[in-house]
Amino acid sequence: MIPARRFLSGIKRALRFLFGLLLLPVAIVTSIVLYTQLGLVQHLSRNQLFFLLGVGTYLIVHLLFYQPTTMYTFGHELTHALCAWASGGKVRSFRASWKGGGVITTKSNLFITLAPYFLPIYTVIISFGYFMVSLFSDLSKYVPQFIFLIGLSWSFHIVLTAHFIRMKQPDILKAGTLFSISLIYILNVTILALILSSLFPEVAFGDFLKSSYWQAAKIYSSIFT
Repeated sequence: MIPARRFLSGIKRALRFLFGLLLLPVAIVTSIVLYTQLGLVQHLSRNQLFFLLGVGTYLIVHLLFYQPTTMYTFGHELTHALCAWASGGKVRSFRASWKGGGVITTKSNLFITLAPYFLPIYTVIISFGYFMVSLFSDLSKYVPQFIFLIGLSWSFHIVLTAHFIRMKQPDILKAGTLFSISLIYILNVTILALILSSLFPEVAFGDFLKSSYWQAAKIYSSIFT
């Protein structure tokens, strides 16, 4: 007889794979909706150009000069730690270096496990820092530089997240490969839509969510009928 633990483990893997398959239509739909909204953009403003310049700058640095993997590892483990703390857990140990990193916490869940792959921690830190300083000082003349850093940090997150996912991370394997990648992709597209909605009037985040929901619902309805 198959031990109960192995049987339950097999059931969990099968369910994660099934949920991963079910998320694929959402991944496709969110991509199409965002692409469609961006297709409405006719002219680029100064701020939009600074965002794209930030994205392009990191890509050039990454491809031609330097890949800041240690910085990414630190941010990755920091996100694990912050999400564990936000979930009511405690951090027992924290380690991040060019050799790799690791965090031991008293609590673990799907949010803590996968958050570093969809939450651009440095973009969040830059945004929070800008907001806090703006409470005490006028930073309006630094908006282009702020937007440049948003583009740079988001590009850094996306490129190195894709790089590390290819290395078969234990976090991804633990949560189920197909399920994790599908969910990570959807959340990254959603966060990108949120960022772009603050820069491009043509990208309405509420419309992005509603359109994605209804189009995905049509696909699921077609599949199950």
